[in-house]
Amino acid sequence: MPEDDDNDTKPAKPGAPVGDPGARTRASVTWRGIVDEPEGGAPPKKRGAVGAIGRFFSAIFVGLGLKRTTNDDGTRGPRHLGRFAGLVAAVAVVVLLTTMTHFVPPGYVTVPVTFGSAGQQLPEGLRFTAPWPITQTNDMSIQTQNYTMTAAKVSGTDDPVSVLGKDGGSANVDATVLYRLDPNRATDVLRDIGLDYRDKLIRPAARSCIKLEFANVPMVSAATDAWGQVSSAITDCLRRKIEPVGITLQDFQLREIALSADLQSAINAKVAAQQNLQSQGFLVDTAQKQADIQRITAQATSDAQKILACGATVQANGDGTPGAVVPNPNDRCDAPKLTQEILQYSYIQALREIGKSNNTTVVLGTGSSPVVQVPTPGATPPATTP
Repeated sequence: MPEDDDNDTKPAKPGAPVGDPGARTRASVTWRGIVDEPEGGAPPKKRGAVGAIGRFFSAIFVGLGLKRTTNDDGTRGPRHLGRFAGLVAAVAVVVLLTTMTHFVPPGYVTVPVTFGSAGQQLPEGLRFTAPWPITQTNDMSIQTQNYTMTAAKVSGTDDPVSVLGKDGGSANVDATVLYRLDPNRATDVLRDIGLDYRDKLIRPAARSCIKLEFANVPMVSAATDAWGQVSSAITDCLRRKIEPVGITLQDFQLREIALSADLQSAINAKVAAQQNLQSQGFLVDTAQKQADIQRITAQATSDAQKILACGATVQANGDGTPGAVVPNPNDRCDAPKLTQEILQYSYIQALREIGKSNNTTVVLGTGSSPVVQVPTPGATPPATTP
């Protein structure tokens, strides 16, 4: 009889337990090598960390209803569809609540857009809308923003504006526009302009108004005495362009006008001429005042002479008190009025003026007239004889 092959396996008997020598087996390749597994039975369980992780996730999937259980005899158990449906419902509720809740930060408003239609803007705080993707929200800042035009290379700024004056002079203008979104017009701005209203509205409006208003004034005047006039005109132009659409102009700052060398020389000459004109005006005013002083002095001398010659009349004030002394007219001058008392008074005044000089010696005698001696320079003055 032929010898039995050692590699042959006997067919397993139906219902034979696992590990029975008479059970039918099969060879399979695993990470452990080639192993024999019983046919119709449960596969052997993996050992170690990898097996533990696999069993952990398998238990989770089974508990959620995503995987069927395996019985001891290797058959598959029923799937828990109720658990899976509950999981899907819970996830849907969380997503729904999340997309319906909106936190609008301070300094912002949000504009909801439902099926392409922009709704009323919502103020800051906790707000609720229809869930996404039915409704989408757009946060828009209502804080003060700036648009700056400058030659300095600063991040977030734009180039200066090249302008031409009425006289043909050119210059580069540095300026800043301060603006903010009207909180009550956010929906209109989003619908009519969009979120990028800075580039679509503020930038072209500011540069256009600057060019337009500088063209109405000579450049030399714009950089000197008409600076405020040009700045006010640009501010009014900007307000007319941006405020009707929902943007509030906070301020316009005309910061610098960079002129060419020729124009700068012309401005320096103009300023010097203005200073010279003011100086000449001061001199004219001074000369006029001096002339008035001389005229008043001459008039006073003339009146004094008339009073001495013809006398005077004292005019009364409205309350009856004595007022100004007015000399009599020539037709009422009927006799000289130089009395002895007046001459004596003039004599005393002359003596006082002579006595104020340190280089003059006055000798008073017994006669009516004094003897006045003017000493020679360097000589010793004579003694006074009583």
